[in-house]
Amino acid sequence: MNTIRPRRPTAAIAAACLAAAWARGGPFDSPPLPAVTSWLGNTYPGAERWVPQDIDALCVAPDGRLFSNVHWDEGGGNCTEFKDGEVAGCARHTHGWGHQGGYAVAANAHHLFIGGRMGNENGNLVDPGTWPPKGFDWIGISRRTLGNIREAAPFPGAKGGKGGTLRCALLVVDEVPVERKAIDRRTAHITGLCASSNRLWAACPYDGTIKVFDAVTMARLAAWPFERAGSMALSPRGNLWVLQEGDSNHPPRIVALDDSGRTMPREVRFEAGAGPAAICFAPDGRLLVADDGPRQQILRFENLDAVPRPCGTIGHPGGIHSGTPGAVGPLRFNRPRAIACDAQGTVFVAHGGSTGGGSTVLEAYASDLSLRWRLHGQTFVDLADVDPADDTRVFTKEERFAMDYALPRGGEASYRAYTVDRFRHPDDPRLHIWSAGAWVRRIGGRPILFVSDMNSDRLQVYRFGAGPAAEIAIPSGLFSRTGSRPDDWPPHQPAKGEWIWRDADGDGAFDAGEFDAAGSDAPASQGLWVDAAGGVWRASETGGIRHFPCRGLDPKGNARWDFSSVRGFPHPAGFKQVKRLRYDPATDTMFLGGTTEEHRNQHWKPMGPVLARYDGWMKSGATAEPRWRIVLPYEPGSKGHSSCEPMGFDVAGDCVFVPYTGASKALGVKTGRVEVFLTADGRSVGHFEPSPDVGEIGLQDIRECLRAHRRADGEYLVFLEDDYKAKVLLYRWRR
Repeated sequence: MNTIRPRRPTAAIAAACLAAAWARGGPFDSPPLPAVTSWLGNTYPGAERWVPQDIDALCVAPDGRLFSNVHWDEGGGNCTEFKDGEVAGCARHTHGWGHQGGYAVAANAHHLFIGGRMGNENGNLVDPGTWPPKGFDWIGISRRTLGNIREAAPFPGAKGGKGGTLRCALLVVDEVPVERKAIDRRTAHITGLCASSNRLWAACPYDGTIKVFDAVTMARLAAWPFERAGSMALSPRGNLWVLQEGDSNHPPRIVALDDSGRTMPREVRFEAGAGPAAICFAPDGRLLVADDGPRQQILRFENLDAVPRPCGTIGHPGGIHSGTPGAVGPLRFNRPRAIACDAQGTVFVAHGGSTGGGSTVLEAYASDLSLRWRLHGQTFVDLADVDPADDTRVFTKEERFAMDYALPRGGEASYRAYTVDRFRHPDDPRLHIWSAGAWVRRIGGRPILFVSDMNSDRLQVYRFGAGPAAEIAIPSGLFSRTGSRPDDWPPHQPAKGEWIWRDADGDGAFDAGEFDAAGSDAPASQGLWVDAAGGVWRASETGGIRHFPCRGLDPKGNARWDFSSVRGFPHPAGFKQVKRLRYDPATDTMFLGGTTEEHRNQHWKPMGPVLARYDGWMKSGATAEPRWRIVLPYEPGSKGHSSCEPMGFDVAGDCVFVPYTGASKALGVKTGRVEVFLTADGRSVGHFEPSPDVGEIGLQDIRECLRAHRRADGEYLVFLEDDYKAKVLLYRWRR
């Protein structure tokens, strides 16, 4: 039996009955709990509407509607339509069945043109009229009717029709080897589109051309040699202007082309350090350029028919890094990536500084530069946590939100700060590691931000500055399980073995002499946790559990850990593998999650279905009998990322919260399911599932995909990862 005798007889009876009922991994029969389903990071709940996680391109149709495109949106909203500050819908058929989105979008009075890429799912999709041959991808343009962008606008020779594709919608611009995508993901796409009533231009950096098509028949008319072509725009006079992106040998510039593709004697050049990312024209004929360099502004140029000259800027110099660095506000741009302008002079700017996807801030400014509206799609492979000293302060891996719990659901969180400053701290690990989720702790009374990666491999540590720098998370520490990586980052790291870096001189950079090395690699592990006292815990699957006690703050405000103080513990009897853990230093209580020989995880990433509580963990040296041990419900035989089983757990107040990786129609489990148990005896309390307006939740990709917090008034906040619709789910519940 999977229950060891608890200390209290009543708990023993309850736990024994529970284990007996779940001897084969089920059932899911807990009652639904009256939780309020909320969210943060996105303007919309997600079932019908959501803001895409990123935006790589924008265009405005003649009727004033705004359209976006992005190479990847988990929910399939790669091409999204906006009208009057609202999401009006998305084009669909841009994600899945071989589809991938793109970096360009254009419209004329009749059609929408969407740049994208079509694959064959490693040769598993076979039809020459729909998908490319094995070993190749198609780089192409999907043409849709402007009246309904989900409808194909067919033309002779178009591809599509099988599976989840639109019939006769795709123009194949070129066929490229799949390997080219791995070499350069962006240049193996169309990087710019521009359309008039009878012409369509496509920037194709993969073969160094701009290709010209008849916008009605989609027949190819010409291919102009042009290296490093990017964003394109038509001036009010009908001239094509092209952003020629820079490289190590060439500065960026913007040039005008005549009807034969020849460069006209006029061009826009930039000061050193500029990073032009996108261009468009205002109705007065001025050229607007999104500058992703240190200026973080929209640059304006005039006199384009002679010698172009700058004529002002839009936005604060330095963008979000100016004034109070990181503080959010109008005209404080953060990596402007796409711009567009309508006939009334409204300027649309898509910006977002995410280091790993999930960054959209889409804004509209009237001709007088007053903010008209703002939309958010900010989180992807991310999770939120509460400042333990102030539950109105909530952090994700990069953002800070201010919470007002009196506001209606979905409106509690206001985006207040971006905590990454890539110009002041270029060594910030978030700029080099695909990060995933946050923990916030108070050490010595100061907030410390911990950021992990998807698989809990490396743990990043950040302190916060004072005064004007208070919003920026300054690189402070980093735990690495192994020695030097192939990417040779960070500098000065030990060549062999696990190590801990601490920013001893307080400059936020990785300097020689700041590393504490163990000499050998740590065993592979999935369990990673930072307790309330700042202690770092690692649970290897079979090699025991280690505790790195926090030794306070150094004079620079960095939390301190070292290998000389590490304490190891064996795995308790009864576990085959330990994959998750939570430790409460105030009560010396440990919770462990993992597997037994009988009850295993169905997919490699989840926790396993066995959960146990141990009292007096430190005092007994991990030899105490468990107070209780239970087998959580799961679906035996479920496979892949959609397996229906526990992903992990978190503890808050007197409850344990267990998130599930996927859904099960057979067992009546929806995505976003969280089971709740009592910490005292492991008895089931009930479960949460999302409300209908939230709909389906994405698969849990982060091993530590849930955070739980009990507020002073007794309300529980349970944050859950949702990659599908660019948000973090929030359950609010009172017992």
